[in-house]
Amino acid sequence: MAAAVIHRPMAALNPNAKEFIPLAKYVSSEHQTIINDLQLSLLAAEFPKFAVKSMAEVLYANDGDLMLTRHMLKEEEAIPWLQTGDAVASLYADMRNEAEDHALARDAYFEQARQANDVGNKVLAHQLIAKGSWHKEQMKDAHTKAAEAIFQQRNPPASRQRHPTLLDLHVNEAILIVKRELAALKTKYSKSKRKQIFLCVGTGHHSRTGHARLPSAIARYLLEEEHLYFTEARPGMLRIIL
Repeated sequence: MAAAVIHRPMAALNPNAKEFIPLAKYVSSEHQTIINDLQLSLLAAEFPKFAVKSMAEVLYANDGDLMLTRHMLKEEEAIPWLQTGDAVASLYADMRNEAEDHALARDAYFEQARQANDVGNKVLAHQLIAKGSWHKEQMKDAHTKAAEAIFQQRNPPASRQRHPTLLDLHVNEAILIVKRELAALKTKYSKSKRKQIFLCVGTGHHSRTGHARLPSAIARYLLEEEHLYFTEARPGMLRIIL
């Protein structure tokens, strides 16, 4: 049941300044018909480490249900920060070794095929292309196996159901896994109260290119393909309300 509308300027308690602050920059006019300043003040006092905007988004997604929102924020507090950095990147790079070996062999055969074709040896060129194509398929298969191994290692059974981790995955791999995991979670929670799922996508700081391709790709997939409401709970972590 939606909370009653409060027809006055919205505000929330700033736990640092110990005073009320206006929420116009955090809450849209649409949100203000569902949530009110008292609810946000209570949440801000209880969860001082959370951004007001983040709490307002969860409260709005829960149709102003304060108890459910408190429960979700407590769940989020319990999520540990994931280990990242060079050591972890090196560990998961090892899982890609087989795929990288096939990639090198593919490139070598294709280059040899080009050279054979340039000198008019069509038969040899076709043979080399066939070998390169075989290594290309083996490379794809090795990447798929590596992605699943990485996902399983990053997501032990105790955590996998509520906050799947997609770090160290390529974009296409991550999207396929998100599609699979969300389908399972939707079935599991279809007859229960609203649940929240956290997708750990990272910020791109440790990517080879330095660009956060995975977070933006997953966000686009959630919006355009799954049509799901989500927010950024913390840098590198997306919150989905099911």
